[in-house]
Amino acid sequence: MDYLCPVCNGLASLSQACPQCYTPLADAGRLYDFYGDYSPYREIDDAKWDNGYPDREKHLCLHTGWCSTCQLAQTVAIQEWTPDML
Repeated sequence: MDYLCPVCNGLASLSQACPQCYTPLADAGRLYDFYGDYSPYREIDDAKWDNGYPDREKHLCLHTGWCSTCQLAQTVAIQEWTPDML
């Protein structure tokens, strides 16, 4: 079955608050895109095989949330959708 990230595909926005100041976090992109120079060009599910997170088994897309108020960066897990959830 195919899964897709609603945030990456513009179907939903990141809706997570900063744990320190409760300001809404801005989406700074997929966590996998920060792994190296060519990481944004890897297959989407490729990084899920060896990153140490349970994202592949639980169908999560890991994003980096950034707080503009206190400068905190945090990993945010987004539940991926199936086509019938659209």
